[in-house]
Amino acid sequence: MFDFNLEFARGGAAVATELFELLAAGGVKQNIVFSPFSIQTCVALAFAGASGETADQIAEGLKFASNFHPEVATTFAFVFDKYKDSELLKIANKVYVQQGHELKPDYQTELKESYNAETENVNFEDSENVAATINSWVEDKTAGKIKDLVQASAFSALTRLVLLNALHFKGLWAHKFEEEQTVEDDFWISEEESVKVQYMNQKAKFGYGFFEELDCQALELPYKDSDLSMLVLLPNEREGLKTLAEKLKSVNLVDLAGNLEANEDVVVQLPKFKVEYEVELTETLKKLGITKIFSEEAEFGNMLESPEPLQVSNVFHKAVIEVNEEGTEAAAATAMIMMTRCLLIPLQFVADRPFFYAIWNKRNILFAGAFVNAP
Repeated sequence: MFDFNLEFARGGAAVATELFELLAAGGVKQNIVFSPFSIQTCVALAFAGASGETADQIAEGLKFASNFHPEVATTFAFVFDKYKDSELLKIANKVYVQQGHELKPDYQTELKESYNAETENVNFEDSENVAATINSWVEDKTAGKIKDLVQASAFSALTRLVLLNALHFKGLWAHKFEEEQTVEDDFWISEEESVKVQYMNQKAKFGYGFFEELDCQALELPYKDSDLSMLVLLPNEREGLKTLAEKLKSVNLVDLAGNLEANEDVVVQLPKFKVEYEVELTETLKKLGITKIFSEEAEFGNMLESPEPLQVSNVFHKAVIEVNEEGTEAAAATAMIMMTRCLLIPLQFVADRPFFYAIWNKRNILFAGAFVNAP
């Protein structure tokens, strides 16, 4: 039997690594954090009202499990339902509609029933107030972590719809780092250049893997009372992150999960960090093959009752993550060959060079990014 939810997760993992490579094009020169799931969800709100080649491009570019609207909606609803009562993860969707315009009943029903999306009418001509309203909603849904997602200049009398997704995660480590073990040491930003960072330290049992084909170590840090965890992929070379970004396209992180050895004794040294990142995603989405939504040929006739042609003008994305001794807070608004190892001494996982990370449930990647330099 075809598992749509598994295929959706595998597709999401592939999109995460593609987005990472695109955002890190030319080499990872700054700290990055983004939410593949938030981006997928927001664009899915548009997919729900799209038809023809426009819908096909979205489904293919974001690697949905299908291009059939009800099947796509079901895969998102599965994740929303999974975390609807979660104390760690909050997901919210909303659609703002220009006053005097109504959503088509079928589209409104799908937004509400499949995407748990609220709808509200506003006057986009009053751009200052609209920006304040939208930013207030985002700030509220992300516990104050994402501020000023949009600017008033993004809206005009021609604006008809704004589609929003907000994501907030706050999890405590299952194995907390003790603050008194935190020390300052070198973090190598290149082969010969280092900066000082604060390192958290502990020895405990974690999921661990050494992936020869990716030339990296993997560590999984679980969060308390949850199926969510942080996956850290640490290149073996100080300047190995760019190569890792390229190699990740040839594997699927969902397959990687099954190749981690559980409950290994590992000595962990991980930087404390806080990263904020924002990006306008129009060009990035075009590189994924999603071009028609930005053109006059966009097919969004299933959204509004009025017969006006619609197209996407901007896609804004902003994310923040903070990792410390207690845990993590984040918001937005292939089979591998394993080497045998000597188990007589504890494994060492010293993240003293740029690394890739993701927050996931071994399927859906909620957040991903790279730490490359001291904030």
